[in-house]
Amino acid sequence: MKLLLRFLIVSLFLGAVACKPSQTTSSSSSSTVITNTDFASYMPVPEHVEEVSKPQDIEETVTSNTLPTGDVNEEVNTILGDLASRDLGGIPIYRIMVYSGSNRARAEDVVYNLKERFGNYEVELTFEQPNYKVKAGYYYDRLTAHAEHTKIKRKYRTSFLIKEKMNVDDVQARISKAEERKNASELEDNEENED
Repeated sequence: MKLLLRFLIVSLFLGAVACKPSQTTSSSSSSTVITNTDFASYMPVPEHVEEVSKPQDIEETVTSNTLPTGDVNEEVNTILGDLASRDLGGIPIYRIMVYSGSNRARAEDVVYNLKERFGNYEVELTFEQPNYKVKAGYYYDRLTAHAEHTKIKRKYRTSFLIKEKMNVDDVQARISKAEERKNASELEDNEENED
């Protein structure tokens, strides 16, 4: 008890001393007033600085010779043909598994909603006993697949990415179909513009 009382008295004393306002002494005779606030005279002066010449403006004209040449489709077909001859088991692709369950009606509803709401996806309904599986899209890189997956996940929270292998011949067929659709849509756009 005596120890507690001593501790309390010492802490009150130290607290009182620490909180005491400091005394300031002011002497007006020793203070100097700075009237000139231009400190440029105290700044170091750089030695001789050479002027750097500005680069001349060079105009580059874009001509047909500067554009890349070569048919990318021919290069892709060559690479795909080489891969097909090696028998690598297929090309890795990413798909979005939107639904997997035993309810066929629910799976068909998911397919219908995906086509209505997200019309640009290729949706596939398969039956692998005992489940119906709804897969959407074909993506050759994970980054693109993930971006599309985040859009679908807003509506279908249980969807996830899967990695599959696709036969090289199927990849070539898909690329050919995509080119045909692109050419057909360009022709339709040109015909509409002419009218």
